[in-house]
Amino acid sequence: MSEEKSEILKAIYRLYEHSGFSLAGAVAFSFVISLFPFCIFLAGLAGLIGTPELAQQAVTQLFNVLPKDVASALAPQVVSIMSSTRIDLLTFGGGIALFFATSAIETLRAALNGAYREFETLMYPLVLLRSMMFVLVSAVSSLVLTWAVIVGPGIAAKFEPSWLKSILDSTWLTFWFRYLIAGLVIAVQLVAFHLWLAAGRRSLSDVLPGVALSTFLWIALAILYSYYLEFSDYSRFYAGLSQMMVALIFFQVTAVIIILGAELNRGLIELKKLRNGSERQDIKDAMVPRHSV
Repeated sequence: MSEEKSEILKAIYRLYEHSGFSLAGAVAFSFVISLFPFCIFLAGLAGLIGTPELAQQAVTQLFNVLPKDVASALAPQVVSIMSSTRIDLLTFGGGIALFFATSAIETLRAALNGAYREFETLMYPLVLLRSMMFVLVSAVSSLVLTWAVIVGPGIAAKFEPSWLKSILDSTWLTFWFRYLIAGLVIAVQLVAFHLWLAAGRRSLSDVLPGVALSTFLWIALAILYSYYLEFSDYSRFYAGLSQMMVALIFFQVTAVIIILGAELNRGLIELKKLRNGSERQDIKDAMVPRHSV
């Protein structure tokens, strides 16, 4: 257990040593750039498999798990774009929206490859196709989850007793349930990023420690950042850009947390290799016959 704790400290140092904070800034910027094309693509997808209103509800659910000031900085612009821009996924515009929505995925891929010290071996068209698949799966998952959140309670209300409904409607349970769902969704996405987005091969057990650390830190960040913004005035530093900077800083810290998880995984993987190597050496030494003098 002490070795795992020391690996966390080493991961923090390696994050600084290998420019993880700078890469996190690039990931945060690319996320904001990709957010608008992603929402446009989401609206087109909702129009294809559901209703346009489902896309706006999905975006609302997305912003509900973010700190209030972060959501207020982005939500009005996103809603405005989605209400004024319509695309057909089967046209050139749909492909362009999907291409620009991959910017965050591609930047995150580069950051994870740096944390794992891996080099991409696939051809760029295949890498880009993989990133597009991540965007498509994320969009479909958002719509399905939103449908479940909106339609599910209405169905469940027909069967649940009144005392259970009063408990489920309580403010404190809603607060923690919201972050629980967000944590589960983020954990699943992080597992996919570590296993299939980053170059190299890793098992599920290899990536779970970093995923658990990143998920826990992100939930703590979302809660603490909300409280911090209640008494902090960013306009003193960024004037009219304060709302956008609040969002960028949150996304940058989120990216730092994700890269930190990859650094932790890499350290534990190397530690496991050293242990296995020493164990194999001990077995070889034990098998060598000892001759009496």
